[in-house]
Amino acid sequence: MLFQAKRVLPFALFSVLLAGCASDNIQDIEAGYDQEAGAGPMAMAHVNHVAQSWMETPRQVGLLTIARSEATVASTHADLAVQRSSDSDWVKMHAVHVKHALEPKGKGPGKGYGLIKAVKEVRQHIKLAIASEDTSDAVAFHGEQIMMSADSVLARIETLDALASQIIEAPRGTDFTLQAEEMSDLTSKILLGDDINGDGNINWEENESGLDQALSYLEYLQEKEAAYHEQPITSRENE
Repeated sequence: MLFQAKRVLPFALFSVLLAGCASDNIQDIEAGYDQEAGAGPMAMAHVNHVAQSWMETPRQVGLLTIARSEATVASTHADLAVQRSSDSDWVKMHAVHVKHALEPKGKGPGKGYGLIKAVKEVRQHIKLAIASEDTSDAVAFHGEQIMMSADSVLARIETLDALASQIIEAPRGTDFTLQAEEMSDLTSKILLGDDINGDGNINWEENESGLDQALSYLEYLQEKEAAYHEQPITSRENE
């Protein structure tokens, strides 16, 4: 992906970004910044569906907000499964709850929207923002980070969904100690990311990012666009 030539960041914005992006390469952040051209209304409409409000979600919250909410529900039930992993019926029940948070069918815990749907729509709307005629370097650069984070999350969700199904379909009385721990580990990584290469950082280019990193990239994008347009930033919503 091509970006505008690197320009000098305004000091105030540089300070904000440097403080918030300690694990990111500041040269990459500069490379994605164009002082002269913020995104237009079409691109920002898609960004705002991810960040602020989407008409189909419960309470019309942003898509990334609902994704993080459903992921938290899945993580809670995976952790509960670990607490009594010797009780196969207990683990099976919470595996059902995990699957419901991923893709709701009927009544169950969570917001009723589904983590899979939410993450796929985060990716789709960011893709549309990048493809818009009035996109900006900030949207293109941080949008790519968000999309790759979504891809990493979806890969972990696929593994989690298969694991939960395996637990549900296994005979009663099965020892689920290892499966419950793996289910808990996966839900944690969906939210927090995973330092796969052990370098002390969560890197979006190495399929390590989770939903928390996607939120950080979204906030960096909003900070840059706010600087372009001199408008207030709307960031972390109540979940």
